[in-house]
Amino acid sequence: MIRGVFFDAGNTIVFPDYGVYQGIANSFGLDVSIDNVVEAEALARSTFDRAVAERSEEGVHGYWPVYYTPFYLHLGVPAAEVPRAIEMTREANDAGLGIWREPVDGFDSTMDSLSGRDVVLGIVSNSDGRLEDRLGEIGIRDRFDFVIDSMIVGVSKPDPRIFHMALDAASLPPSEVVYVGDYYAVDVIGARTAGITPVLFDPYGAYEDVDCAVMKEFGDILDLIEKWTDDG
Repeated sequence: MIRGVFFDAGNTIVFPDYGVYQGIANSFGLDVSIDNVVEAEALARSTFDRAVAERSEEGVHGYWPVYYTPFYLHLGVPAAEVPRAIEMTREANDAGLGIWREPVDGFDSTMDSLSGRDVVLGIVSNSDGRLEDRLGEIGIRDRFDFVIDSMIVGVSKPDPRIFHMALDAASLPPSEVVYVGDYYAVDVIGARTAGITPVLFDPYGAYEDVDCAVMKEFGDILDLIEKWTDDG
């Protein structure tokens, strides 16, 4: 029986304001569309995933260049200008609500349905210590029973200890919990190592042939829970 559903934050619960990336690329004289940005984001995932898989003991903080270098190169930013583009991205994320501030499509209806199931709902995220406050400013913090921010607790995914913290917060065994995240090496491997059933959220088809359940839409979690409940 599924009694707890935990989520990643960025690119799972909240998505970037893609216009920020578009504006940065445009500042280098590039004609970049939102579709271009989404495509670049999907392509950058494989590079980031490989880096985390190879150096997981370092956590993921400080990996911005690993992710954003192929991202901005794909958008056409000259290699010599990529460090400046990354610095502009940091500046944008430090201002106001940051970059990740758009609730995922279907958020309210899905959360209503999950709340009706009387399951514990939590967030486990590699973040910078500001996540809980920003979720509050966006207006969605009260949808969750707890928020675990890696910068605050001192442990980052894929280290299973951060998932153990979430299990303790929910007072649930791992066999009764699913975790939804968008990176295979960070989220799927981390949750699985902690004994939690992982679900990969991949709305843009960044992954192929993964050995876990995959969601294309946020509301798909409801069907998965229903299936696992029926299967016992």
